[in-house]
Amino acid sequence: MKDIYKIVCFFLAPGPFPRAQHIWDFNEFHHHFAIGAMDGGEAEAVVTVKRVCMVEPAVPTLRQSMFLSSLDLLFLPFHNIQRLLFYRLTHANDYSSVIENLKNGLSLVLVHFYPLAGQMKISESGRPEVECNNRGVEFKEVSINVPFHDLEKDGFQRKPFFKNLVHEADNSADENYGRPLLSIQVTAFEGGGISIGTTIHHVMVDGNSYWHFMTSWAECSRGISIAKPPQHDRALLKQGNQSPMSISFKAHEIVSHGITGAKIFKFVTEDSQLDSMETSGSWNVEKTKESLQKWGDPKRTTEVISSTLCFTEDIIQELKNRSGVSSSFVAVAAQFWRCVIRAREVPLEEAVYFLVLANCRDRVKPPLLPTYFGNCISMGVAQTTANKLVHADISFAADVLQQLINSCTQEAQINHLIDWAEFPNRNFVSLLEEAGWKYGTNVASSPRFPLYEMDYGWGKPVDVQMANIYEIGSMHLSCPKDGGKSILVSTCLPQHQMDLLQKLLFV
Repeated sequence: MKDIYKIVCFFLAPGPFPRAQHIWDFNEFHHHFAIGAMDGGEAEAVVTVKRVCMVEPAVPTLRQSMFLSSLDLLFLPFHNIQRLLFYRLTHANDYSSVIENLKNGLSLVLVHFYPLAGQMKISESGRPEVECNNRGVEFKEVSINVPFHDLEKDGFQRKPFFKNLVHEADNSADENYGRPLLSIQVTAFEGGGISIGTTIHHVMVDGNSYWHFMTSWAECSRGISIAKPPQHDRALLKQGNQSPMSISFKAHEIVSHGITGAKIFKFVTEDSQLDSMETSGSWNVEKTKESLQKWGDPKRTTEVISSTLCFTEDIIQELKNRSGVSSSFVAVAAQFWRCVIRAREVPLEEAVYFLVLANCRDRVKPPLLPTYFGNCISMGVAQTTANKLVHADISFAADVLQQLINSCTQEAQINHLIDWAEFPNRNFVSLLEEAGWKYGTNVASSPRFPLYEMDYGWGKPVDVQMANIYEIGSMHLSCPKDGGKSILVSTCLPQHQMDLLQKLLFV
């Protein structure tokens, strides 16, 4: 096969080696950590990085500075999007040819998704933007001394070493503006299996854009043209020349459908004058980093486990019947919210929250194409008390969530969110702080994303996982492997709370 991709790479071996442009210095190194062996004993897993490359677009792309919308900058200090795709390789799939296919496909797809080959910088105005400079995407080849068969036999239950199968980037200032926006790690397991781990900065993509890129990369790796070229004009969400509006995020009592004791937060315009300090300054991720850590783990020392729970089609239908809603998402989310708050043993007098994220490409004016590449997510927060939530019928939670979805997807709310986020240091975390978030449940991803359609030339994945789950009691939705109508929910909790949650959910 002719190598058509452009890379700068090093084979890693003990000892020093010279520098090259766009590449950091490495030595071969190992990560050691203990895992529970599949036979019940203890084994030490060792991850070894063999080679690190920068894969560039196959042909030079336009060098320019790319505007980041306020909906992108909402995620400036947030966790990266990280996913793990596991593949079984047969004897016909030579590992070296698999790597070549992936790099070739990546080099080709970056011609279309060229912003991912750039890096973040601060513009003269102090606003973050992307410098499209063909720098490339980091590509790591790694091995681990864990048999792939053991993972298959165990149903790909989450293991502590999963976090080592992706590049772990902390969104500090150095990470934001120094490292590649996208890192790929291909890990070879013993016995003929691999994982493809991706780490991509959240300012670049939401869930729709992430899977759009992954699908297109798979198409290029199979030697076919991408079916849906991306739309890159993020200035379509630009505020324009209008003066910034003073907008706050306030709770409003729900008065429809006879609901009492619940509120929805809405963006509302204020008559007050904007503080000049608020409208000036630069974006600083360090200001919200500590808040992000606390939101992910309020105690910051809590040991948690991650688990994936399956809501079968029959269970979902039963929840629909009990809650009186037609939406599978609302029925599942209502049940999960009630049960996870109870499992966490939240004091009954405490306020509890639910955060929903909704794709709004077809709800902005003018509507964006489904192939818009960037973040276009609306946000909504509902609030009630733990006492009301856990003691009321499931229909109460379902009605609140349905009202929340209806509210946050209104055009006016989306426009106000864009205006609210236009000011420096307003972001996803500060939004929750403004709402008073303490005990909350957020939902991310979607069972509609094509996780198991990612064929890079040797078949579809046998499993897809999140590399990390950061937020305690959160919901991360995905589809089942068989393509059925079940909904999988991944979450993390302390062990005793997870045990209680599993008992409560399916009663």
